[in-house]
Amino acid sequence: MEPRPWEREITPVLVAYNSASILPWSLVPLTFCKHLIIVDNNSHDTTCEVVRHCAAHAQVIDAGQNLGFGRANNLALDSVKTPFALLINPDAQLREGALEALWQAALRYPDAAILAPVIFDSEGIQGASFHDGTEESARLTPVLPTGDLCVNFVSGAAMLLNLNNMRSIGFFDPWYFLYGEDDDLCIRIRRAGRPIIVVATASAEHHTRESSAPSLRTTFRRAYCMTLSKFYITRKYQGFMPYFKMMMRIGIGSLLALPIHLLGLRTERALRMAGRVAAAVMASQRIHAPHCFEPRD
Repeated sequence: MEPRPWEREITPVLVAYNSASILPWSLVPLTFCKHLIIVDNNSHDTTCEVVRHCAAHAQVIDAGQNLGFGRANNLALDSVKTPFALLINPDAQLREGALEALWQAALRYPDAAILAPVIFDSEGIQGASFHDGTEESARLTPVLPTGDLCVNFVSGAAMLLNLNNMRSIGFFDPWYFLYGEDDDLCIRIRRAGRPIIVVATASAEHHTRESSAPSLRTTFRRAYCMTLSKFYITRKYQGFMPYFKMMMRIGIGSLLALPIHLLGLRTERALRMAGRVAAAVMASQRIHAPHCFEPRD
C-alpha cells in the first residue's frame, strides 16, 4: 500500500538499549512509515533481531557504544532526509491517529520547532506531557488540554521536530547522557523565538522506565545521571551560585538519607541516594567534561 503523506514526510527515530522486550509494542504504529531509523546503543540482548522481525525496512545505526539519549538521536538526525523527524522512546507508543494529527498540526503551525502529543502513563492517567519551567509545574500533572497549546517545555518521550526550523537551532547538547536534554533543547528553542506546541488531538502512552531491562546498576546510573543533569543545566543557564547551592543541598541531604535506607534494607532507595551523592562528588569534574557519562566511568 502506498504510504500516506505523513508516512512519507516523517522519519521516526528510536534510540534502543536492551529494548527487545518493549520494541514489538512501540514499533506497531511506525512500521507503515517509509523511513524509520533505529539507533542501537550497543545492546546486549536481541534488540537488533526484534527490529529486523518487526520492521525489516528500518535503517539500523550501530552506535558502537552506549551514547545515551541525546547523542544517539543526534547521530540519527544527521541521516534524516524528510522534512520532519519523530523522536520517540522505545517505551512509548503513539495512539491511533496521533502521527497524522502531529503532521497536520505541523502544517497549521509552520513556525513551530516541536509538536508533541499529550502523554498518558501506562495506567491511562495523563503524564508529564508539558510544563512551564518551574519545579512545581514539572512535578504536577498538567491539565488535559482541550485545544492546541503553546508551551515552554514538553516531554522528550515523543516529539515531532520540524527540521527546517530546527537545523539553525541545533539538536541535543551532546554533554547529556540521560535526563535533562529535552529541557535544554526546549530552552534553546524558546530563546530562538520558535513555538513549542502540544497537539490536543494527538496522544501517546508511555510505560515509564521500560526502555531497557531494570537492574540495580541501572537504578544507580539513572540517579547519577539525573542529578548531574540538574547540576549542569542549572550551571549553564543560571550561573555558579544557584548550581553550587543545589549541589550542596542534594549532596548533603542524600548523604544523610543514605544510611537510613541502608539500615531499612530499602536497596533501591539507597542506590538512588548513592547515585546522587556520587553526582555531587563528581560534579566539579563532570560538568566541565565533554559528556556527562561514558560507559567506562
